[in-house]
Amino acid sequence: MFDLTTEQRTALESGDPVPCVLNQTECVVVRKDVFERMKRVAYDDCEWTREEMLALAAQTFEDADSAEAIE
Repeated sequence: MFDLTTEQRTALESGDPVPCVLNQTECVVVRKDVFERMKRVAYDDCEWTREEMLALAAQTFEDADSAEAIE
């Protein structure tokens, strides 16, 4: 574990992220409730709709065509 400064504690209490370095690795500390909110927004584990699958397939084909044009 690591110690937080007064400023870092204040930032966390107000819900702000706190950048830090832990064992030479850049990290960001956030409150658990903030993390849970971020996780819900960033991660969607529901079934894909037909429209989403078709859009991904179309984008994949477009990307492949673009890559072939560059070569």
